[in-house]
Amino acid sequence: MIHEALSAWIALYMGVGVLAGMCATGAIVQTAIEIRAGKWRPLLSSRRLDYALWAPRIWLSWQRNYLRGMPVVLASAALYANHIGFGVLGDV
Repeated sequence: MIHEALSAWIALYMGVGVLAGMCATGAIVQTAIEIRAGKWRPLLSSRRLDYALWAPRIWLSWQRNYLRGMPVVLASAALYANHIGFGVLGDV
């Protein structure tokens, strides 16, 4: 692999990693705001099953919020790859 291609791939992965981290942080904040404001709340009644499913329901809410931001990450990666040239990324 030539040096330019390696540098381009590293830059692409670093950029996507930073954007995915920002997206995950935003999803955590959004989920916390939804729970705190009472907009979304996992069901908790006296049943044991509701308490057992509390963490998975919060996880699914976080996943839903995270997936809402993923198109931005994918579009940014595609635009960056187009900017540096797909030919540079393809040089192996």
